[in-house]
Amino acid sequence: MKKSRKTVSILLLLSFIMLTVSGIIILPMPSDGTNSHTWLHLHVLFAIIFIVAGIYHIVHNWKTLKMYFKK
Repeated sequence: MKKSRKTVSILLLLSFIMLTVSGIIILPMPSDGTNSHTWLHLHVLFAIIFIVAGIYHIVHNWKTLKMYFKK
């Protein structure tokens, strides 16, 4: 269980960083180039990873999160 929490935390951090970087790179690019499509696909891939890891994190930490909201 601890190993999966570490993995999910690292996935969340790395995907957040890659979402930020790819979003900044995509912003000034023209939308008709092959390079922009590559960055867009990377952005979507890391968004999916971020969402899946985030859901996993919430599910496995639900009891702790509920305690935070009760305070």
